[in-house]
Amino acid sequence: MLPSLYVQALTETRFKGPIVRINVRELHIKDSQYYGNIYTGSSRRVNKDSATVAAFPVTTAVAATVDHNIHRARRGYLNPYFSKRVVVDLEPLIHDRIGRLCARLEKAMQQGQVTILDSAFSALAADIITQRFYGEHFDYLGIQDFKFSVRETFIAAGLVYHFSRFFPSVVASLKSLPLPILRWIAPGVADIETVREQIKHNILTSLDEKRSTNSKSVIVSALADPNIPAKERTIDRLLDEGTTFIFAGTETSARALSVTMFHLLNNKSNLRKLRDELDTLPPRQGNAYSLSQLEPLPYLTGVVNEGFRLSFGPVSRLPRVATHETLRYKDYLIPAGTPVSQSSYFVHTDPLIYPNPFSFEPTRWIKAAQEGITLNKFLVSFTKGSRQCIGINMAYAELYLTIARIVRSFEMDLYETTPEDLEIYHVRLVGCPRKGGDVKVTVTGKIG
Repeated sequence: MLPSLYVQALTETRFKGPIVRINVRELHIKDSQYYGNIYTGSSRRVNKDSATVAAFPVTTAVAATVDHNIHRARRGYLNPYFSKRVVVDLEPLIHDRIGRLCARLEKAMQQGQVTILDSAFSALAADIITQRFYGEHFDYLGIQDFKFSVRETFIAAGLVYHFSRFFPSVVASLKSLPLPILRWIAPGVADIETVREQIKHNILTSLDEKRSTNSKSVIVSALADPNIPAKERTIDRLLDEGTTFIFAGTETSARALSVTMFHLLNNKSNLRKLRDELDTLPPRQGNAYSLSQLEPLPYLTGVVNEGFRLSFGPVSRLPRVATHETLRYKDYLIPAGTPVSQSSYFVHTDPLIYPNPFSFEPTRWIKAAQEGITLNKFLVSFTKGSRQCIGINMAYAELYLTIARIVRSFEMDLYETTPEDLEIYHVRLVGCPRKGGDVKVTVTGKIG
Protein backbone atom coordinates (compact mmCIF):
# COMPACT_ATOMS: atom_id res chain seq x y z
CA MET A 1 0.00 0.00 0.00
CA LEU A 2 1.25 3.47 -0.85
CA PRO A 3 2.00 5.53 2.29
CA SER A 4 -0.47 8.21 1.21
CA LEU A 5 -3.31 5.67 1.24
CA TYR A 6 -2.71 4.35 4.76
CA VAL A 7 -4.95 6.68 6.77
CA GLN A 8 -7.51 6.82 3.95
CA ALA A 9 -7.77 3.03 3.83
CA LEU A 10 -8.43 2.67 7.55
CA THR A 11 -11.16 5.32 7.42
CA GLU A 12 -13.01 3.85 4.43
CA THR A 13 -16.73 3.59 5.10
CA ARG A 14 -16.77 0.15 3.52
CA PHE A 15 -15.20 -1.12 6.76
CA LYS A 16 -18.43 -1.56 8.69
CA GLY A 17 -16.91 -2.27 12.08
CA PRO A 18 -14.02 -0.96 14.19
CA ILE A 19 -11.83 -4.04 13.58
CA VAL A 20 -9.76 -4.18 10.40
CA ARG A 21 -7.56 -7.16 9.58
CA ILE A 22 -4.36 -5.54 8.35
CA ASN A 23 -2.83 -8.83 7.18
CA VAL A 24 -3.02 -12.50 8.07
CA ARG A 25 -1.43 -11.78 11.47
CA GLU A 26 -2.44 -8.31 12.64
CA LEU A 27 -5.62 -6.50 13.68
CA HIS A 28 -6.28 -2.77 13.97
CA ILE A 29 -9.06 -1.72 16.35
CA LYS A 30 -10.42 1.78 15.82
CA ASP A 31 -11.97 2.48 19.21
CA SER A 32 -10.44 5.14 21.46
CA GLN A 33 -12.00 3.59 24.57
CA TYR A 34 -10.10 0.35 23.90
CA TYR A 35 -6.68 1.96 23.46
CA GLY A 36 -5.61 1.28 27.05
CA ASN A 37 -6.38 -2.43 26.65
CA ILE A 38 -3.83 -2.66 23.84
CA TYR A 39 -1.17 -0.34 25.25
CA THR A 40 -1.34 -1.56 28.81
CA GLY A 41 0.69 -1.38 32.01
CA SER A 42 3.42 -3.66 33.30
CA SER A 43 1.02 -5.90 35.21
CA ARG A 44 0.20 -7.65 31.93
CA ARG A 45 2.81 -9.39 29.79
CA VAL A 46 2.80 -7.60 26.42
CA ASN A 47 5.47 -7.92 23.75
CA LYS A 48 6.18 -5.74 20.77
CA ASP A 49 5.59 -7.24 17.35
CA SER A 50 8.89 -8.60 16.00
CA ALA A 51 7.84 -8.00 12.40
CA THR A 52 7.26 -4.31 13.12
CA VAL A 53 10.45 -3.57 15.06
CA ALA A 54 12.45 -5.22 12.27
CA ALA A 55 12.19 -1.85 10.51
CA PHE A 56 14.22 -0.15 13.26
CA PRO A 57 18.03 -0.31 12.83
CA VAL A 58 18.45 -0.36 16.63
CA THR A 59 17.77 -3.97 17.53
CA THR A 60 19.03 -3.80 21.14
CA ALA A 61 17.49 -0.44 22.08
CA VAL A 62 14.64 -0.24 24.58
CA ALA A 63 12.33 1.00 21.83
CA ALA A 64 12.97 -2.08 19.68
CA THR A 65 13.02 -4.71 22.44
CA VAL A 66 10.38 -7.34 21.73
CA ASP A 67 10.29 -9.38 24.94
CA HIS A 68 8.33 -7.97 27.89
CA ASN A 69 10.80 -8.99 30.59
CA ILE A 70 13.92 -7.84 28.74
CA HIS A 71 12.23 -4.54 28.00
CA ARG A 72 11.30 -4.07 31.66
CA ALA A 73 14.92 -4.62 32.71
CA ARG A 74 16.37 -2.29 30.08
CA ARG A 75 13.78 0.36 30.79
CA GLY A 76 14.58 0.10 34.49
CA TYR A 77 18.21 1.02 33.83
CA LEU A 78 17.15 4.27 32.16
CA ASN A 79 13.98 5.38 33.97
CA PRO A 80 15.72 7.26 36.81
CA TYR A 81 17.51 9.49 34.32
CA PHE A 82 14.32 10.73 32.67
CA SER A 83 12.23 11.22 35.80
CA LYS A 84 10.31 14.44 36.37
CA ARG A 85 12.71 15.47 39.13
CA VAL A 86 15.73 15.06 36.86
CA VAL A 87 14.06 17.01 34.06
CA VAL A 88 13.35 19.88 36.47
CA ASP A 89 17.05 19.86 37.40
CA LEU A 90 17.84 20.21 33.68
CA GLU A 91 15.91 23.48 33.31
CA PRO A 92 19.08 25.62 33.21
CA LEU A 93 20.42 23.46 30.36
CA ILE A 94 17.15 23.74 28.43
CA HIS A 95 16.93 27.49 28.98
CA ASP A 96 20.52 27.92 27.80
CA ARG A 97 19.61 26.35 24.46
CA ILE A 98 16.31 28.27 24.20
CA GLY A 99 18.32 31.44 24.77
CA ARG A 100 20.57 30.46 21.88
CA LEU A 101 17.50 29.96 19.70
CA CYS A 102 16.11 33.35 20.72
CA ALA A 103 19.39 34.97 19.71
CA ARG A 104 19.08 33.38 16.27
CA LEU A 105 15.47 34.56 15.96
CA GLU A 106 16.49 38.10 16.88
CA LYS A 107 19.22 38.00 14.24
CA ALA A 108 16.71 36.76 11.65
CA MET A 109 14.46 39.69 12.58
CA GLN A 110 17.30 42.17 12.12
CA GLN A 111 18.24 40.72 8.74
CA GLY A 112 14.67 40.26 7.50
CA GLN A 113 15.15 36.52 7.03
CA VAL A 114 12.48 33.82 6.90
CA THR A 115 12.91 31.17 9.61
CA ILE A 116 11.86 27.56 9.08
CA LEU A 117 10.58 26.65 12.53
CA ASP A 118 10.77 22.89 11.96
CA SER A 119 14.51 23.17 11.32
CA ALA A 120 15.07 25.62 14.18
CA PHE A 121 13.15 23.52 16.70
CA SER A 122 14.90 20.35 15.50
CA ALA A 123 18.25 21.99 16.22
CA LEU A 124 16.98 23.04 19.66
CA ALA A 125 15.74 19.54 20.53
CA ALA A 126 18.91 17.91 19.18
CA ASP A 127 21.12 20.18 21.29
CA ILE A 128 19.11 19.32 24.41
CA ILE A 129 19.10 15.55 23.87
CA THR A 130 22.78 15.35 22.90
CA GLN A 131 23.68 17.30 26.03
CA ARG A 132 21.66 14.77 27.99
CA PHE A 133 23.15 11.72 26.30
CA TYR A 134 26.79 12.73 25.81
CA GLY A 135 27.22 15.39 28.47
CA GLU A 136 27.76 18.06 25.83
CA HIS A 137 25.81 19.54 22.94
CA PHE A 138 27.13 20.18 19.44
CA ASP A 139 25.57 23.63 18.96
CA TYR A 140 23.27 22.57 16.13
CA LEU A 141 21.56 25.91 16.80
CA GLY A 142 24.68 27.62 15.49
CA ILE A 143 24.52 25.98 12.06
CA GLN A 144 23.40 28.17 9.18
CA ASP A 145 19.76 27.49 8.24
CA PHE A 146 19.72 24.91 11.08
CA LYS A 147 20.49 22.15 8.56
CA PHE A 148 22.30 19.30 10.29
CA SER A 149 22.78 15.60 9.65
CA VAL A 150 20.48 14.21 12.36
CA ARG A 151 17.36 15.91 11.01
CA GLU A 152 18.21 15.19 7.37
CA THR A 153 18.81 11.54 8.27
CA PHE A 154 15.53 11.25 10.19
CA ILE A 155 13.73 12.44 7.05
CA ALA A 156 15.71 9.98 4.92
CA ALA A 157 14.93 7.16 7.36
CA GLY A 158 11.24 7.89 6.96
CA LEU A 159 11.53 7.35 3.24
CA VAL A 160 12.92 3.82 3.72
CA TYR A 161 10.81 2.91 6.78
CA HIS A 162 8.19 0.83 4.98
CA PHE A 163 10.77 -0.94 2.82
CA SER A 164 12.79 -1.76 5.94
CA ARG A 165 9.68 -3.10 7.64
CA PHE A 166 8.85 -5.57 4.89
CA PHE A 167 12.38 -6.38 3.69
CA PRO A 168 14.63 -6.07 6.77
CA SER A 169 17.13 -8.65 5.50
CA VAL A 170 17.69 -6.64 2.32
CA VAL A 171 18.40 -3.49 4.31
CA ALA A 172 20.70 -5.45 6.64
CA SER A 173 22.69 -6.76 3.67
CA LEU A 174 22.96 -3.27 2.18
CA LYS A 175 24.68 -2.07 5.35
CA SER A 176 27.63 -4.36 4.63
CA LEU A 177 28.42 -2.48 1.42
CA PRO A 178 31.13 0.21 1.28
CA LEU A 179 29.59 3.58 2.08
CA PRO A 180 30.17 5.14 -1.39
CA ILE A 181 28.36 2.23 -3.07
CA LEU A 182 25.62 2.24 -0.45
CA ARG A 183 25.07 5.97 -0.99
CA TRP A 184 24.61 5.34 -4.71
CA ILE A 185 22.18 2.41 -4.25
CA ALA A 186 20.26 3.49 -1.14
CA PRO A 187 21.12 7.03 -0.01
CA GLY A 188 18.63 6.92 2.87
CA VAL A 189 20.29 3.83 4.39
CA ALA A 190 23.71 5.42 3.83
CA ASP A 191 22.64 8.53 5.72
CA ILE A 192 21.53 6.42 8.68
CA GLU A 193 24.82 4.52 8.78
CA THR A 194 26.82 7.75 8.56
CA VAL A 195 25.02 9.26 11.54
CA ARG A 196 25.37 6.02 13.51
CA GLU A 197 29.13 6.16 12.96
CA GLN A 198 29.10 9.74 14.26
CA ILE A 199 27.11 8.65 17.31
CA LYS A 200 29.51 5.76 17.94
CA HIS A 201 32.47 8.14 17.81
CA ASN A 202 30.77 10.48 20.28
CA ILE A 203 29.96 7.61 22.65
CA LEU A 204 33.56 6.38 22.63
CA THR A 205 34.73 9.91 23.33
CA SER A 206 32.28 10.21 26.24
CA LEU A 207 33.53 6.92 27.69
CA ASP A 208 37.19 7.87 27.38
CA GLU A 209 38.71 7.25 30.81
CA LYS A 210 40.97 10.26 30.37
CA ARG A 211 37.99 12.57 30.61
CA SER A 212 36.73 13.74 34.00
CA THR A 213 33.66 12.07 35.46
CA ASN A 214 31.75 15.35 35.43
CA SER A 215 32.12 15.63 31.65
CA LYS A 216 30.28 12.36 31.08
CA SER A 217 26.56 12.17 30.48
CA VAL A 218 24.58 10.47 33.21
CA ILE A 219 22.96 8.27 30.57
CA VAL A 220 26.27 6.98 29.26
CA SER A 221 27.47 6.61 32.85
CA ALA A 222 24.36 4.60 33.71
CA LEU A 223 24.83 2.24 30.80
CA ALA A 224 28.49 1.87 31.74
CA ASP A 225 27.57 0.98 35.34
CA PRO A 226 29.23 -2.33 36.34
CA ASN A 227 26.11 -3.21 38.33
CA ILE A 228 24.32 -3.61 35.00
CA PRO A 229 25.01 -6.94 33.23
CA ALA A 230 27.99 -6.71 30.88
CA LYS A 231 25.96 -7.79 27.84
CA GLU A 232 23.76 -4.74 28.39
CA ARG A 233 26.77 -2.39 28.43
CA THR A 234 28.34 -3.10 25.05
CA ILE A 235 29.17 -0.39 22.54
CA ASP A 236 26.47 -1.77 20.24
CA ARG A 237 23.89 -1.30 23.01
CA LEU A 238 25.09 2.23 23.65
CA LEU A 239 24.98 2.91 19.93
CA ASP A 240 21.42 1.64 19.57
CA GLU A 241 20.20 3.65 22.57
CA GLY A 242 22.05 6.74 21.39
CA THR A 243 20.52 6.49 17.93
CA THR A 244 17.04 6.09 19.41
CA PHE A 245 17.37 8.96 21.88
CA ILE A 246 18.69 11.38 19.30
CA PHE A 247 16.27 10.52 16.49
CA ALA A 248 13.17 10.17 18.68
CA GLY A 249 14.10 13.07 20.93
CA THR A 250 14.65 15.46 18.04
CA GLU A 251 11.92 15.35 15.43
CA THR A 252 8.85 14.53 17.53
CA SER A 253 9.35 17.43 19.96
CA ALA A 254 10.30 19.74 17.11
CA ARG A 255 7.16 18.95 15.15
CA ALA A 256 4.95 19.49 18.18
CA LEU A 257 6.57 22.90 18.70
CA SER A 258 6.10 23.84 15.04
CA VAL A 259 2.47 22.74 14.97
CA THR A 260 1.76 24.65 18.17
CA MET A 261 3.34 27.86 16.90
CA PHE A 262 1.50 27.53 13.58
CA HIS A 263 -1.87 27.41 15.29
CA LEU A 264 -1.05 30.29 17.63
CA LEU A 265 0.02 32.45 14.69
CA ASN A 266 -2.78 31.31 12.41
CA ASN A 267 -5.40 32.36 14.97
CA LYS A 268 -3.94 35.23 16.95
CA SER A 269 -6.84 35.31 19.38
CA ASN A 270 -5.25 32.15 20.83
CA LEU A 271 -1.92 33.95 20.93
CA ARG A 272 -3.41 36.94 22.77
CA LYS A 273 -5.09 34.69 25.35
CA LEU A 274 -1.79 32.94 26.00
CA ARG A 275 0.09 36.21 26.39
CA ASP A 276 -2.57 37.52 28.75
CA GLU A 277 -2.10 34.44 30.92
CA LEU A 278 1.70 34.72 30.84
CA ASP A 279 1.39 38.38 31.84
CA THR A 280 -0.01 37.23 35.19
CA LEU A 281 3.43 35.84 36.10
CA PRO A 282 6.04 38.00 37.82
CA PRO A 283 8.72 39.22 35.38
CA ARG A 284 11.71 36.96 34.76
CA GLN A 285 14.92 37.99 33.04
CA GLY A 286 14.74 36.95 29.41
CA ASN A 287 11.25 35.54 30.03
CA ALA A 288 12.95 32.38 31.30
CA TYR A 289 10.03 31.14 33.38
CA SER A 290 10.37 27.93 35.38
CA LEU A 291 8.31 24.79 34.93
CA SER A 292 6.87 25.28 38.41
CA GLN A 293 5.50 28.64 37.22
CA LEU A 294 4.23 27.42 33.85
CA GLU A 295 2.67 24.02 34.50
CA PRO A 296 -0.20 25.38 36.68
CA LEU A 297 -1.31 27.75 33.89
CA PRO A 298 -4.50 26.21 32.42
CA TYR A 299 -4.48 27.92 29.04
CA LEU A 300 -0.78 27.22 28.39
CA THR A 301 -1.37 23.60 29.39
CA GLY A 302 -4.21 23.44 26.86
CA VAL A 303 -1.92 24.93 24.21
CA VAL A 304 0.78 22.34 24.91
CA ASN A 305 -1.68 19.44 24.87
CA GLU A 306 -3.29 20.61 21.62
CA GLY A 307 0.17 20.88 20.08
CA PHE A 308 0.94 17.28 20.97
CA ARG A 309 -2.53 16.13 19.87
CA LEU A 310 -2.39 17.71 16.41
CA SER A 311 1.21 16.66 15.75
CA PHE A 312 0.10 13.09 16.58
CA GLY A 313 3.49 11.55 17.39
CA PRO A 314 4.03 8.19 15.65
CA VAL A 315 1.07 7.64 13.31
CA SER A 316 2.12 4.27 11.95
CA ARG A 317 0.73 1.18 13.65
CA LEU A 318 2.76 0.05 16.67
CA PRO A 319 1.25 -3.36 17.47
CA ARG A 320 1.36 -5.01 20.86
CA VAL A 321 1.14 -8.75 21.42
CA ALA A 322 -0.60 -10.18 24.48
CA THR A 323 1.41 -13.37 24.76
CA HIS A 324 -0.45 -15.22 27.50
CA GLU A 325 -4.05 -14.06 27.37
CA THR A 326 -7.02 -13.88 25.09
CA LEU A 327 -8.17 -10.30 24.54
CA ARG A 328 -11.87 -9.53 24.52
CA TYR A 329 -13.25 -6.69 22.43
CA LYS A 330 -17.03 -6.51 22.79
CA ASP A 331 -18.24 -9.89 21.45
CA TYR A 332 -14.92 -10.72 19.80
CA LEU A 333 -12.21 -12.91 21.28
CA ILE A 334 -8.68 -12.24 20.04
CA PRO A 335 -6.30 -15.20 20.52
CA ALA A 336 -3.09 -14.77 22.49
CA GLY A 337 -0.15 -13.97 20.24
CA THR A 338 -2.12 -11.76 17.85
CA PRO A 339 -0.52 -8.37 17.07
CA VAL A 340 -3.11 -5.65 17.77
CA SER A 341 -2.69 -1.94 17.13
CA GLN A 342 -4.46 1.41 17.12
CA SER A 343 -3.03 4.49 15.42
CA SER A 344 -2.73 7.70 17.41
CA TYR A 345 -4.29 9.51 14.45
CA PHE A 346 -7.69 7.96 15.07
CA VAL A 347 -7.65 8.61 18.81
CA HIS A 348 -6.64 12.24 18.37
CA THR A 349 -9.28 12.86 15.70
CA ASP A 350 -12.12 10.98 17.39
CA PRO A 351 -15.05 13.46 17.44
CA LEU A 352 -16.58 11.63 20.40
CA ILE A 353 -13.49 12.50 22.44
CA TYR A 354 -12.46 15.74 20.77
CA PRO A 355 -15.43 17.56 19.19
CA ASN A 356 -14.32 19.48 16.10
CA PRO A 357 -11.12 17.41 16.26
CA PHE A 358 -9.04 19.23 13.64
CA SER A 359 -9.53 22.56 15.38
CA PHE A 360 -6.84 23.86 17.76
CA GLU A 361 -8.87 24.55 20.90
CA PRO A 362 -6.83 24.93 24.13
CA THR A 363 -10.01 25.65 26.09
CA ARG A 364 -11.26 22.09 25.53
CA TRP A 365 -8.72 20.98 28.15
CA ILE A 366 -9.87 23.61 30.64
CA LYS A 367 -13.49 22.62 30.15
CA ALA A 368 -12.68 18.91 30.52
CA ALA A 369 -10.82 19.54 33.79
CA GLN A 370 -13.74 21.57 35.14
CA GLU A 371 -16.11 18.72 34.30
CA GLY A 372 -13.86 16.08 35.87
CA ILE A 373 -13.03 14.47 32.52
CA THR A 374 -9.53 12.97 32.25
CA LEU A 375 -8.84 13.98 28.67
CA ASN A 376 -5.15 13.08 29.00
CA LYS A 377 -6.25 9.45 28.86
CA PHE A 378 -6.80 10.03 25.16
CA LEU A 379 -3.60 11.95 24.45
CA VAL A 380 -1.44 9.17 23.05
CA SER A 381 1.42 10.92 21.23
CA PHE A 382 3.80 8.90 23.42
CA THR A 383 1.55 5.79 23.45
CA LYS A 384 0.49 4.51 26.88
CA GLY A 385 1.36 1.78 29.32
CA SER A 386 4.67 0.20 30.24
CA ARG A 387 6.19 1.00 26.85
CA GLN A 388 5.25 4.66 26.80
CA CYS A 389 8.05 6.86 25.41
CA ILE A 390 10.68 7.34 28.09
CA GLY A 391 11.25 10.96 27.04
CA ILE A 392 7.72 12.22 27.77
CA ASN A 393 8.79 14.42 30.72
CA MET A 394 11.60 15.97 28.68
CA ALA A 395 9.28 16.64 25.74
CA TYR A 396 6.69 18.38 27.92
CA ALA A 397 9.40 20.52 29.52
CA GLU A 398 10.68 21.57 26.10
CA LEU A 399 7.22 22.66 24.98
CA TYR A 400 6.30 24.53 28.14
CA LEU A 401 9.59 26.41 28.38
CA THR A 402 10.04 27.11 24.66
CA ILE A 403 6.50 28.21 23.84
CA ALA A 404 6.26 30.52 26.85
CA ARG A 405 9.60 32.17 26.15
CA ILE A 406 9.09 32.68 22.42
CA VAL A 407 5.50 33.90 22.73
CA ARG A 408 6.52 36.36 25.44
CA SER A 409 9.62 37.56 23.56
CA PHE A 410 8.75 37.93 19.86
CA GLU A 411 6.12 39.05 17.39
CA MET A 412 5.88 36.70 14.41
CA ASP A 413 3.85 36.18 11.26
CA LEU A 414 3.41 33.02 9.23
CA TYR A 415 5.18 33.05 5.87
CA GLU A 416 3.71 31.06 2.98
CA THR A 417 2.35 28.43 5.36
CA THR A 418 -1.29 27.29 5.36
CA PRO A 419 -3.31 24.65 7.24
CA GLU A 420 -2.95 22.38 4.20
CA ASP A 421 0.80 22.31 4.84
CA LEU A 422 0.13 20.46 8.09
CA GLU A 423 -2.32 17.86 6.78
CA ILE A 424 -1.04 14.29 6.94
CA TYR A 425 -0.64 12.74 3.51
CA HIS A 426 2.23 10.27 3.95
CA VAL A 427 2.80 7.95 6.90
CA ARG A 428 6.50 7.29 7.44
CA LEU A 429 6.34 6.18 11.06
CA VAL A 430 5.29 9.77 11.81
CA GLY A 431 2.73 11.64 9.72
CA CYS A 432 4.13 13.76 6.91
CA PRO A 433 2.44 16.41 4.72
CA ARG A 434 2.16 16.10 0.95
CA LYS A 435 4.96 18.57 0.21
CA GLY A 436 7.57 19.73 2.67
CA GLY A 437 5.13 20.88 5.29
CA ASP A 438 7.59 23.15 7.06
CA VAL A 439 6.19 25.97 9.19
CA LYS A 440 7.88 29.21 8.08
CA VAL A 441 7.74 32.56 9.86
CA THR A 442 9.08 36.08 9.79
CA VAL A 443 10.04 37.62 13.11
CA THR A 444 8.55 41.11 13.00
CA GLY A 445 9.37 42.48 16.43
CA LYS A 446 10.75 41.94 19.91
CA ILE A 447 8.58 42.34 22.99
CA GLY A 448 9.96 44.22 25.97
